[in-house]
Amino acid sequence: MQSMQRQIGKLWNRGPGDNAKVSVLLNDYEDADKVLAQIIDNAKLWKESWGNLVTSQLQIVTEYESLYDPIVGASDGLGRQATPTPPLQLERTFKLKTAYGDLMAELMAEMEMIEEHILKPATEARDCIAPIRKTIKKRENKRLDYEKLQDKAIKLQRKPGRTPKEDAAYAKAETEVTRAAEQEFAIADEHLRQTLPPIITASFDLVPPLLNNLVLIQNRLLGLYYTTLHGYCEESGFPSPPPPMEEVVAIWNAAAGPVRSEIETISFITRGKANYQAPTPGSLRDPARSATLPVNMNGPRRPSSGLISNPHPRTLRVPSKASLRPSSPAPDTHSTSPAPSYNKRPDYSHATDFTTATMLGGAAVQRSTAALSPGDTQHRGRDYFGTARVGRSSVSPSPSPSLLTSASASATASRLAAAKKKPPPPPPPPKRLPSTQPEEWVVAQYTFVGQGAGDLSFQDGDRIRVVKRTGTDQDWWAGELRGVRGNFPANYCKPL
Repeated sequence: MQSMQRQIGKLWNRGPGDNAKVSVLLNDYEDADKVLAQIIDNAKLWKESWGNLVTSQLQIVTEYESLYDPIVGASDGLGRQATPTPPLQLERTFKLKTAYGDLMAELMAEMEMIEEHILKPATEARDCIAPIRKTIKKRENKRLDYEKLQDKAIKLQRKPGRTPKEDAAYAKAETEVTRAAEQEFAIADEHLRQTLPPIITASFDLVPPLLNNLVLIQNRLLGLYYTTLHGYCEESGFPSPPPPMEEVVAIWNAAAGPVRSEIETISFITRGKANYQAPTPGSLRDPARSATLPVNMNGPRRPSSGLISNPHPRTLRVPSKASLRPSSPAPDTHSTSPAPSYNKRPDYSHATDFTTATMLGGAAVQRSTAALSPGDTQHRGRDYFGTARVGRSSVSPSPSPSLLTSASASATASRLAAAKKKPPPPPPPPKRLPSTQPEEWVVAQYTFVGQGAGDLSFQDGDRIRVVKRTGTDQDWWAGELRGVRGNFPANYCKPL
């Protein structure tokens, strides 16, 4: 209970028990502790950053060495000798790894100075000033108890017409206030006045030497780093300091451009899968990519099916074995037309006389066969499809039932497939009911004279039809009066 009362007392304004001199000392103590804690945290992060920097760079150089250094026995039994890395480049890589290895050893030795000259003194100083925090906490509790007793005594003192019992309580409260002020709270304040100033002074005097050590160690680390890289650049023939970034980029483009052009001439890269895919809107807008695309953009052809009709018939066919034989003397045009080639696969994806006859009826075949003349046969014999159609018609004026059944099934299946692929029409939109909102009328309570263009003037008692309104009557609405529309103040009117 007493702890709760002290916590509530901390939220109130500080009373007479809060000595100004002691409060200043407490604030200085907190500032000194925060400065030491910040130096310790930042020094730890700084040390870890240097360690990560030198370790990551040594790992990068090690990876370069593993890439450039040939693997022993890697080309045995492969039939060809791997191209070795140029000796100059390999030697530079080995030297860079050696330089970074020596640099890492030197930097790790220097980073131990961070622990010895910065972290250890700051941590010891903070540990030394930590015990005084318990005294400060006890003094804060004494202060809250003193202020509580003082407030109780003041309330009893200001109460008019005290009873004898209240007088005894007031005398007891005065005694407790005097005891708390002279014996407990005053002793704690005096102890802090004597103890805190030397601790605070020593803590702040320790900060400049710590920062001085930090600057010296940083300069030594940078010096070691610069000396190592500068020596490596001089030994390897690299400019130190390095040239501007624009020059480096230009040199890189000059060296990498031929290699890139050579790679782009490889056939499986030029004719890769991406070139045969359907062009995207982005690729169509890129003229450079469109220029490099091959002529054949069709890609792999889908297998033909008798159930799907092709709107563009193919005009090229693989010739049959009969057509590859030596040509014989031209037969009489009035004789029977040549027999069709049966070793070719019939194309059911196109309409023929059989499928047309199946759809229109068997009599159409006999009429079309009887209508053929020798002149037509000779003329149409030059076309492959015409010859095939005439041959089939002349050889078989009456199609067999099996062929008719097959053609009829193909035509029926084609119509079914077309019907399945056709998407259903979207449902009709729902009919909107006409919005018939009742008209709203208001009655003017006061006379209003328009103050500008667009204002609606009215007299007291006029009935105004509301055209447009807002959610509050403390605004201007749009209304109509005697065929004139305008804006009017809504708070001048009341609804009907």
